[in-house]
Amino acid sequence: MPAPLPDAPLGIKMTYATSPSLVVEMFHDVCCPFSNNMFNTVSRAVLAELERRNLIEKVEFLFHCVPQPWHSQSCCMNEAVMAAVILDDRKACTYIHNLFARQTEFFDDTTKDLSRNQLYDRLSAIGADSGYDGPAFRKLLSLDGVQGNDGLGDVTQRLKWATRYHRVRAVHVTPTVFMNGIEAADVGSGWGVDEWMVKLESALGCT
Repeated sequence: MPAPLPDAPLGIKMTYATSPSLVVEMFHDVCCPFSNNMFNTVSRAVLAELERRNLIEKVEFLFHCVPQPWHSQSCCMNEAVMAAVILDDRKACTYIHNLFARQTEFFDDTTKDLSRNQLYDRLSAIGADSGYDGPAFRKLLSLDGVQGNDGLGDVTQRLKWATRYHRVRAVHVTPTVFMNGIEAADVGSGWGVDEWMVKLESALGCT
């Protein structure tokens, strides 16, 4: 039997343009401080500037998860993002924002003595703080009754799709940005609003 395919295009919507002429895909690891910096710049400032310039309906921003295996806790963190999507994808960006805000609680030095279940407890607590039903969130991250390497059911499946997607796009470092399917290698995590707007308006043909 072939592996299952996703029932909708991959990516977590940060904007909801009905007919975008520019699709910006941001590949992030929620354990990566550089991803944290870019996500905060875009979500807090760039989207507001697009709104101010009446360009928000022309741009779709998509967030893609990239678990980085050299941080073992990264997999659990990105599993939690998948749980957020399953429960309510419209709240997923709020969850990501709150997870980034507490990112240092999941760095190597602060998680070295934590079990997988303890990580899931922390991640589920952030889910509750983000407007999700806490027990429902934790249930999706439950290992109760797992046999062998069964994983976390739908959460694991979604993470497999996300991982396959970034692998076929040859994404390695985080963050990595694509615009209309082509890697925009010049976009950096240190960019501010002005640099982003120059790039976006150029891609939109505004300059």
